[in-house]
Amino acid sequence: MLSSSSRTRRPDYVRPLRTFTGHTDTVRCVAFFPDNRRLVSSSWDNTIRIWDLETGLQTRAPLTGHTDVVRSVAVSPNGDRIASASEDHTLRVWDVATGELLYDPVEGHASGLWCVTFSPDGRRIATTGDNTIRLWDASTGGLVAGPFRSHNGNLYSLTYSPDGLEIASAANDKTVRVCDSDIGQMLVGPMEGHENDVRCVLYTPDGQRLVTASDDGTIRVWNVTTGEQIGEPLKSHTTIITSIAISPDGTFLATAGPSTVMQIWNLSTRQEANTILRHANDVSCVAFSLDGRYISGGCCDFRIWLWDASLLYRSQSSVAELAQQISTPPPIPSTPVLPQLPLPPEIDESETVRHLPTMVPLPPSPLSSIGVIPRTQNREEDQEPVVPAKRCNNTSVDTTPRSRTPSQKNRDGTEVNRARGIGRLTAISRQFIKRSRRHRNNSGKRSRSPAVHLSNPSGSTQVNLDSDSASHLEDADEILFLCCYFVRTKRHS
Repeated sequence: MLSSSSRTRRPDYVRPLRTFTGHTDTVRCVAFFPDNRRLVSSSWDNTIRIWDLETGLQTRAPLTGHTDVVRSVAVSPNGDRIASASEDHTLRVWDVATGELLYDPVEGHASGLWCVTFSPDGRRIATTGDNTIRLWDASTGGLVAGPFRSHNGNLYSLTYSPDGLEIASAANDKTVRVCDSDIGQMLVGPMEGHENDVRCVLYTPDGQRLVTASDDGTIRVWNVTTGEQIGEPLKSHTTIITSIAISPDGTFLATAGPSTVMQIWNLSTRQEANTILRHANDVSCVAFSLDGRYISGGCCDFRIWLWDASLLYRSQSSVAELAQQISTPPPIPSTPVLPQLPLPPEIDESETVRHLPTMVPLPPSPLSSIGVIPRTQNREEDQEPVVPAKRCNNTSVDTTPRSRTPSQKNRDGTEVNRARGIGRLTAISRQFIKRSRRHRNNSGKRSRSPAVHLSNPSGSTQVNLDSDSASHLEDADEILFLCCYFVRTKRHS
């Protein structure tokens, strides 16, 4: 066995505020006083005890008188009376100040009582037993109404609506019913859905919904007006739920059953809360204080455990903040905003085209007799030679170049023609320059330069003297200008 020093301690945030010790058997029911400073409990030891929340001590001696287990206790709205229902078939009403009975034990049910509750105004007390509901005067103990037989089985639980006009009840016939609190007429129901005995029923603080718990291990929420179930049932971690409690703001639901963990649910999200309230033994009953600060659990270890209910809200806020951090992207760093410049005026393209300057034409060519270089393509030159296949290690390798596309052939032919034209123009310029120099070396007579045919400028047979065209060639500068002009236009064509 591990020593006490080596055992894992609970973190501070899940420790109970304190535990109340005094009962000698399982705690059956707990309820807070309206002042949120005291707590009352009942037990299988047939006693009722009142506790001070601050000190954890009993405010007075136990209230005794019941001869059997006290299944249920309730505190009046003004906090001056306590009603207890026992398996001994009696209802007892106690004066809190003196600890004495206000009147003799109330008898009327033919079997043991399961549940007791005060009306919201404190004037009536409702009890369940022998499959009936009975209403008693809280001041005298006299029967006011009933018995009402609304179920076909044993009634386990009942509760007043917040306005006091209705009473909801749950029984072992697997149904929930709502009846009028004065005459007992059924108003809504039966609400069916549970697969086993329904042990607990409570109104939400707004009075619009009912929350029930059953031995089938489920928690169901109902619409009080229509009697229809709202959403899917909540599945508890225990097979039996013996007690439930709703926080005053209607946010959380606490359940008790044969488990050491008090299960907490968020009624808004219908998800189980992250806070784990673990006890030393099975939890038999639960209750919220009226201000929502405390939550109490009666346990099978004969103790009452008091917890800080703010843990539930802190856990909820931390989960919400974490979800927001995950879903929200990091903020983008702010950048200085540049001043917005005015947009330029729209430009009318038609006006722009209208006012464009006209293109200046090139000067006329001094060689009117020189023809245009034809762009003919020599098919024999375009054909690529076929290279025989080479052998390497007795393996033939095909070195024949791949066929070219028509676009590649046209591009190659254009480059060849361009090179030829430039070569011809260069030959013409050299021929004219030589003849011009010989002409200057003569005795002052200028010979007329022959015109050269561009198709074959290097051949002498292709040179023809033409007096009309040669008259324009008076010196070598004109010839040089003409050749440069043709070379440039040839390159840009």
